[in-house]
Amino acid sequence: MMRVYNSLSFTMEEFKTINPKEVLMYVCGPTVYDSPHLGHAKSAVAFDIVRRYLEYKGFEVKLVKNYTDIDDKIIERANERGIDYKDLSEKYIKEYEGIMNLLNIKPNYKTPRATEIIDFMIDVIQSLIEKGFAYESNSSVYFSVKKCENYETLFQNIERLEEENENYEIPLNRDPLFGDKYDEKDFVLWKKWKEGEPYWESPWGKGRPGWHIECSCMAIQLLGKVIDIHGGGLDLKSPHHKNEIAQSIAYTGEDQFANYFLHNGFVNVDNEKMSKSLGNFFLVTDILKRFDPMVIRLFLITSHYRHSIDYTLDNMQQAERIYNKILNTIQKIYEKETVEIDSKDTTSLISEIQRTKEDIIIAMDDDFNTPNAIAAILTLVRKVNQYIFSKNNNISKEFKDKFFKFINELNDIFGIFPNLKNRLKFGMSGQFDEKDDLINQLLEILKVTRKELRERKLYELSDKIRDTLNEMGIKIEDN
Repeated sequence: MMRVYNSLSFTMEEFKTINPKEVLMYVCGPTVYDSPHLGHAKSAVAFDIVRRYLEYKGFEVKLVKNYTDIDDKIIERANERGIDYKDLSEKYIKEYEGIMNLLNIKPNYKTPRATEIIDFMIDVIQSLIEKGFAYESNSSVYFSVKKCENYETLFQNIERLEEENENYEIPLNRDPLFGDKYDEKDFVLWKKWKEGEPYWESPWGKGRPGWHIECSCMAIQLLGKVIDIHGGGLDLKSPHHKNEIAQSIAYTGEDQFANYFLHNGFVNVDNEKMSKSLGNFFLVTDILKRFDPMVIRLFLITSHYRHSIDYTLDNMQQAERIYNKILNTIQKIYEKETVEIDSKDTTSLISEIQRTKEDIIIAMDDDFNTPNAIAAILTLVRKVNQYIFSKNNNISKEFKDKFFKFINELNDIFGIFPNLKNRLKFGMSGQFDEKDDLINQLLEILKVTRKELRERKLYELSDKIRDTLNEMGIKIEDN
């Protein structure tokens, strides 16, 4: 039985889907006004792992993850730079997508932008007005929380968040108080246009949608009235997800908006949440200058998705050692010749692979417990190394085949061995005779990689590859 921790109830619950073998999943994506930091990466990796494991279990996962491409922060940043908000958001969408690709995040079922469905948002807001859940005031539209019977009980145990994550603070509602609300708890659905801001025409005049209505509309339009999983960072729980639920059930008439809410923890620096507002954030592009993308990915899943993780150089280096230990074991088995043997030790080792697989499934069925799963993998790696390499024992073809089948399954779930065949072929062994040809192939791969990085405007990473090759005596010039 698979269980997940539902933030709505603060309990572990058996995971049941609305439709057999299908998971409808919505994850709040980034507000694209700046470069992605490690906190963004943690959320992306966390829900990529959730999606991968559900697919491994046989579900078709329809994962929708949005871009908030119109927002107060985007407008403010664009005005500061004297550019159009569309150009700003487009720049950071491309950068985000480039980072997601490097971190081996699988493509979403749909990746909508808020500005793509403004007409639908206007229709939903108009419907909420007609049903009595919203009202127009001074050319803005607000949701009346008093009309939502259970609004105060949504995520009511907010103090529990402080127990689960000591750095959690109840965020302030992002909607400004214009002085024209009926109740200070009411939140904005449509914002009246102000000078210097982009706008859309609506029945209430020029304006733009509020933050909360954007996510509800994108989820409903692309996935339906009720979804299985809604994910996002812990700081989105209130007011964002609380307001999403209220307006969504008011619009659809359903009892619930999402059956399970999953919230990922923070990345901390010096025991404080990493955030742009605190100025203590580390950009993913900067960390990539020092560490392999898969080391970053592994680091982020050494902590449970619900819990915080401390970003330190020591912790990153520990993740690097773990990753290299696993990869080196894979490489050695890849290179080791097989022989026809039939021994109890080999049979025992094959059984150990199956036992490890079972331990991983137990861990992942328990609210996607990646730390326990990784511990099981490392136990197998240690036993394999002890048997094969410490004693220099031979291995059978059966063991090698089962081992690599297991590694492929690990990659399906955790996504930490992309392009493994190329890594093994080019990386370490020296067992290939055509070395000049290999070098040329490797250079071609680097060339293509640099081209893709430059197209995604990840110039620092591209330049680092060029400079490193120049230091090796291989000159590359950019046109």
